Amino acid sequence: MDRPEPPTTLPELLVAIEKSGNLRALARECGLTVRELRCRLANWRRELTTPQKAGPRVASGGVAPSVRERVAGLPRAATLRASPLPAGLPPALEIWTDGASRGNPGPASIGILFGVPGGPDLCVHGEAIGRATNNVAEYRAVLRALEFAREWGARRVDLYLDSELIARQLAGVYRVKSLDLRPLHQQVIALARSFADFRARHVPRESNGVADLLANEALDARPG
Repeated sequence: MDRPEPPTTLPELLVAIEKSGNLRALARECGLTVRELRCRLANWRRELTTPQKAGPRVASGGVAPSVRERVAGLPRAATLRASPLPAGLPPALEIWTDGASRGNPGPASIGILFGVPGGPDLCVHGEAIGRATNNVAEYRAVLRALEFAREWGARRVDLYLDSELIARQLAGVYRVKSLDLRPLHQQVIALARSFADFRARHVPRESNGVADLLANEALDARPG
């Protein structure tokens, strides 16, 4: 019997995975049902084969000008001597976080944007954190953000991050299987209990440009 032709493109590979006899085991490893995994594979295949509209023009360094402009002039969270939360408003924060690792594991960093829900940006934070994986960096970004929020007396936190894995783990949808991530997950959950209302939501990467920029700038600025 002739062997089937191996896939030569990513859409063909996704089709091969969809037809795989090991789909149930793969779904279990991902914390999904077989049906959910099939739907995601089909969606990714459609995204890969659908022509995309041109994105916004970017400046040197591959960053949209509006992202750099948004960061310019914002104070650094670590330099603030008092809470940036506006007086006379409910103590609520909208926080965008990102973690980066060049090498996975490799040199890693975090980026955070703080703002008022439905209002202006307040401040930013970027920091190199040594050597880590992408997922560890994502968790470290969330932890640092919540530490600032608790210090400033926030009672409500709306957290946005582009790691679907971390967002779903924080929401209790995915189990935390990695031994490296479990302690970080537990610390985040403990910190989250400091707030009267805490919500973590996944957003597309293109919607998290400020936090991504801050994380990459922190990596670029690290010694050596």
